[in-house]
Amino acid sequence: MARGRRPRARAFILALGLAGCGPAVLGIQVELVTKACPGATTDTNPLNGVTRLRFNLTGDGLQPQAISADLNSGHAQIPNIAVGANRRLTVEAFSGNRVQARADSGRFDAQGPNDVHLRLFLRNLDSFTGTGDPGGACTHMTTARAGHAMALLPDGRVLISGGFSFDGSTPPKLVYHDDAEVFDEATGAFAPLNPGPTARRAGHAALAVSGGSGAGILLAGGEGPPDAAGTGAVAAVGSFELFANGTWTQFAPGGGSPARTHAAAAVDLKTGAAVIAGGQAGPKSGASVYQSVTYFDPATNSLKDAALPLRVGPLSDAVAVARANLSAGSQLGGIVLVGGRDQNGSTLAQISGLIWGPSPTSSLDFVDDPTFKAPAFKLPSPRAHHVALRTVDDMVLTAGGLLTVAPGVLDYANATAAITLIDPAGGQVADLPAPLSQARADSCAALLDDGATLVAGGAWKDSSGIHSARSVDLIGPDRSVRGASGPPNGTGDGLLQSARHRAACLKLRDGSVMVSGGLQYPAAGGLPVVLDSAEMYTPVN
Repeated sequence: MARGRRPRARAFILALGLAGCGPAVLGIQVELVTKACPGATTDTNPLNGVTRLRFNLTGDGLQPQAISADLNSGHAQIPNIAVGANRRLTVEAFSGNRVQARADSGRFDAQGPNDVHLRLFLRNLDSFTGTGDPGGACTHMTTARAGHAMALLPDGRVLISGGFSFDGSTPPKLVYHDDAEVFDEATGAFAPLNPGPTARRAGHAALAVSGGSGAGILLAGGEGPPDAAGTGAVAAVGSFELFANGTWTQFAPGGGSPARTHAAAAVDLKTGAAVIAGGQAGPKSGASVYQSVTYFDPATNSLKDAALPLRVGPLSDAVAVARANLSAGSQLGGIVLVGGRDQNGSTLAQISGLIWGPSPTSSLDFVDDPTFKAPAFKLPSPRAHHVALRTVDDMVLTAGGLLTVAPGVLDYANATAAITLIDPAGGQVADLPAPLSQARADSCAALLDDGATLVAGGAWKDSSGIHSARSVDLIGPDRSVRGASGPPNGTGDGLLQSARHRAACLKLRDGSVMVSGGLQYPAAGGLPVVLDSAEMYTPVN
């Protein structure tokens, strides 16, 4: 398909100067990048048919301001932007009366004395665009990876850690990574993080914690070879690693806490503790499955073991979801454990929970949440390799997954399209009337600012073999389900640019969602390849 010339980045100058009296104001210089990464499966030029831009500025104590500018003018001015916190600048690109593309600064503080300089990337709405630099060149992760983890650093950059890839041998062997890299949305660039973590791990959790070492990212669990060369037998990873203030710190669990892979992990919203529940001793079929719970206390920078085991018994491959659990204005917190497998490898329909409260063996500890003892708390069908997250109304939504997992074989033939809503307060569990557009497992998911849930990618199997999905579903706060449709001008389909599963999803500060890496089965069949690409979804709202 022929492509038109892609415009260069445009610089718009907003609100220059400082006030001589009254509230102090700052100038904001905006470089608006309008050049899309080429070579995509659809036309991702965000300026197709665009004639007008609208700049919107909001912030604490600030009267919302909006100004429109002709696309070709290259200049717009908003007077008297007061110094203050939580400023946010969005740029909307109009094709006629419809918004086709948007750029968003995310929240920033304008405290002076210097003017604010922003670089914003304009991207088509309701669609995915490959990551690129200000010049329009595509950018890629420094290392191809699947089974990796992403988390937001305190400064808004993205920490990408671990994962696996394949070597060049025949048949290919897994290579587990002990490195990390950082994505900077202001430049669109990926850069190695030096030094990186110590342990080689994949299938782990990357959890944002804040405590004695400041705000940081905790790497927990996963699997990998224990030796530095990466050639040893693959086992569960026991060490925890915290990245805070530019430094890595290792924490070893106590004598009673096992190394875990396939564990469920989430940060409790009441205590701020990172909770790791269940899991198993290694990736192979027949490995011991655990019913114990370990948590990282950020206030003391220490690992602790909960005294009581999980009520449901040994549990692996569950998904943990933290909820606010408000009662009489107080946040009780708690972790919901959804689905998973038991010691025999059987897929479970279980729903259970942990909550911080009085324990029979100590004053306070993570104990079983009695809310989920009610018979209603059971999934309509068992799940593993599914996604689950907290909704804006403090419920739990789970989607996709596998109904059964054969020992030693990950067969995607029995993937489900079911979307299930768990209502802890109302005591109800039910499938939504509308399913996912494609039954699949090993997707990734993120909650958007407007309350919708994005489910991207995954894998399924039919008579012709295993396939990776480009599928994207959006589940609204009203429980409606739709596919991403692309920008209003009809130049894209809204699907992932690259089919992928076992990728990582993360919502960024500007409200967009980044999807990176993963596995892709070739359309012609054969072994999957590991991707180094990443792409960004821009929400409609």
